[in-house]
Amino acid sequence: MTNIFNEINITMRIHEILLEKKLKKLTKKHVDLDDVEDKPEDPEMDKIPHIIMQLRKALDVDGDYSITFKDGKKAKLQIDQIKQFLKKYSELKPDDRSRMQDIASANIEGFHKALNFKGSEPVKSAIKGNRYMSTLPGDRDDK
Repeated sequence: MTNIFNEINITMRIHEILLEKKLKKLTKKHVDLDDVEDKPEDPEMDKIPHIIMQLRKALDVDGDYSITFKDGKKAKLQIDQIKQFLKKYSELKPDDRSRMQDIASANIEGFHKALNFKGSEPVKSAIKGNRYMSTLPGDRDDK
C-alpha cells in the first residue's frame, strides 16, 4: 500500500519539476521577470475613498467624521442626512446607485442634490385587450 503512495508522490513531483522547467524556458524566452516592475494602478484612485464607505464610517462614529469630496473639500454631515442618503441608496437599482454616487461624491452641493435623487422610473408596458401569444405556430394574437 505504501509503495503505491510512494509511486504517486514521485510521479507528482516529477510532473511539478517538468512544469517548472517549462515555465522557466517560457519566461526566459519572452520576458525576464526580474526586469518587470510592478506599476502602481491609478494613483488618483487612492486619494479619495468611496463615498458610501465614508458615509458608513461617519454613521458608525455618529457623524464625527469629515467626508472628502472629489473637489478636495471636506465636510461633516448631519447624521439624519447620512441615514437618508444610505436608505435611498439601498432602495435603488445598480445603475441608479452609480449615478447617485457620482452626483454625491462631486461636492457638497452634489450631495444635497443626491438626497432628492429620484432614479429611473420602471417601464410601464400594458398589453391591450385579451392577448394570448406563445411561440407555437398557429397561436395568434386576437387584438
